[in-house]
Order: sequence, then C-alpha cells, then structure tokens
Amino acid sequence: MRSRKTHPGAVVHLSDCPVDPSKLLIGYDSGSLVVWDLKNKAADARYQCAESLKSVSWHHEGKQFMCSHSDGSLTTWAIKQTTSKPVSCIFPHAKTNKDGKQEPCKCIQKVEWTCSKTGDSFVIFSGGLTNDRAGRTPSITVIHGKTTTVLEMEHNVVDFITLCESPFASDFAEPYALVVLLHNDLVVVDLHTQGYPCFENPYSMDLHESPVTCCTYLADCPADLIPAFYSVGARGQKRQTFSEREWPVCGGVWGSTSCSYAEMIITGHADGTVKFWDASSVTLQVLYKLKTAKVFEKPRTRSIDGDEDPFAIQHIFLCPESRLLCVAGAAAHVILFKYCKQETTGEVPCLEIPIIYEVYETGNCSPEYEFPPRPTLQ
Repeated sequence: MRSRKTHPGAVVHLSDCPVDPSKLLIGYDSGSLVVWDLKNKAADARYQCAESLKSVSWHHEGKQFMCSHSDGSLTTWAIKQTTSKPVSCIFPHAKTNKDGKQEPCKCIQKVEWTCSKTGDSFVIFSGGLTNDRAGRTPSITVIHGKTTTVLEMEHNVVDFITLCESPFASDFAEPYALVVLLHNDLVVVDLHTQGYPCFENPYSMDLHESPVTCCTYLADCPADLIPAFYSVGARGQKRQTFSEREWPVCGGVWGSTSCSYAEMIITGHADGTVKFWDASSVTLQVLYKLKTAKVFEKPRTRSIDGDEDPFAIQHIFLCPESRLLCVAGAAAHVILFKYCKQETTGEVPCLEIPIIYEVYETGNCSPEYEFPPRPTLQ
C-alpha cells in the first residue's frame, strides 16, 4: 500500500464487501487490515490485530467481519467503529489453569461466519483447541447460537467450505452442509440434523490411507467372487450413524463401464493391510480389508535394523477358483489365507522353511543330492 511507510507483510485474505463491491478488505499476516475504496483508490479504514492474522469472514450485512488468529482467538470488527479495539475477542476453547492463567491454544487456521433466517449464526472454524496434551485429534468446531460442538476428524484438516441454500453473500446464507477436505479423506457433515452426522460417502477415499507397497489385478473373475468379498466386508464394518439426507454435492455425469466382465484390484500396504477393490465400474469400491499384522503376537515396533514397516506387503497372489490368498511380507514371512464366510478363531500353524544352505565341497553335483539346511539361529 502506497499510503503506508512500512510493509505490512504477506497478504492472507482478499474479499469485497457483501453489500458494496467497491470496498475491498485486505488482510495481512502481521495482523493489519485495510478496507480499500476501489473508486477513490484510498483506504477507508485501518485495523490492527494484536496477533497474527490467519483468515477473515464477512457478516452478510457487510457491517462487521470476523478474524481468526494464531493464538486461538476470534475477533470481531465493525466497519464504522470509533476505537482501535475489536468489538469482541473470544477464545472458544480456552481453559484456565490452577494459577488462574489462561492456557495457550492452537492456531485457528480458518473461520466462516454465516447466518440463518431464524437469527442464529453459524461460526465454523478449524483448530483452536488447547495445548494441554500432545497429538490432539484434528477437529472442526461448530458454534450455532449458544451451542458449541467439536467434530473430531481422523486426519489433518486441509480446508473446509460451508454449503448454503443462498448463493448471494448479502443474503441469509442458510447453511445446510459442511464439506471438509482432510489429508486422506473427504467428509460432508449434515448441519440440519441434530448431532451433525456425516453423509455416507459414495466414493472411496482411503486408497492411500497407508502407503501402497504392491498391487495385483484380476480380470474376468468368477461371478460370485466379488459378492463374496463384499458380504464379509459389509459384515465386518462398524455400524456408523449416517445422515438420512441425500448426498448434497451434485454435478457431473456418471460414466458407463466399457468392460462386460468383473475386475478386482488387490493392494498391499505398508502397515500390513490388504485391501480388495471392485474395479468393474467407473470408481473403485472397497470390498474387504484384511489386517495381516494381527497374525503376529508381537506389537508393531521399530525394528533394530531400522526397518520401519516390518509388516509391509511385498507380494500378493490370489487364486480366484479356490479363494486361497498368499501374501509375502517385508520380514521374510509368507502367510496363506483361506476364504471363510464367517469369522473364526483358531490356532495358526507356523512352518519354518530354511532357505539358506551351508556350502559343502563334496564335488557331488547330482540333482538327487540333498544339502543339509543351515541350523536355525536362536
């Protein structure tokens, strides 16, 4: 800005006023904000936040806007205010310790401020939890009126957006769903149903939940193979309460599959899991998830030789007719599985096959000669 002597820092926000497109709100990471008049090419108002700025969201009337900051606070500013302080400053998840001091909170990366015709506002933001313990679960917080709900996520939050019935920024938004992009997933939350349940996702998003280490492809599978894996996979899934409403994201046209035969893809992963996918249609649908690490008694720990993934799958072979599955892992182990409709518990026999031989200079090169195996290392 030419009217400022010092550089305010990097721009982190840029948006126009909902009721006056000629007014541009510019936010800088240093905490400075400017309402810029595009017609007169001059600053109408300036604001200075005490903490670093992360995001800004307008109120639909265009008279106020809300900011999120690096210290876990939310500040509200009025366009025509007479003081240099914000209208309000809150720490949604702040706690007070025994000494009476407020515990520090994590950064609020993004905030969205929307309203409904009933008069209740929605303040939705990511982050902002206290630092009372390490490794806290990533979350999205929904403040609706006087009710605060924390939605825990399985992966880190990349971004989110609120789906509203009105497309106009100057109107009551009437939010009905929240789309959250995670590091390994896409979650859509129903804001009209009590408890904010998730919509059942029609697309598979967990292909790389654990890094893929190998895969195999089966074409022209027996007609009953894919339904068999689907039946056992559906039986083993945890019962989760989904929203009864229809999937809110629409658009695009479903493609038609060109192959007239069944296709299956089997992927092996670094954590020892094996996933079976139906590749017959235009999208991959997970059928069943097999955890090979459960076969071993010892828990997964870092090995002495530095191998971080001792259960990583390296080779997979499935016989479609007999439904026998052979899996080879990174720790020089081979596991043979047999398909079963019902989950069973039993002893797994272990067979040690020595494959390293001592070298004997006997001169006998006959194919019938049996070399004695090397003794097992204890």
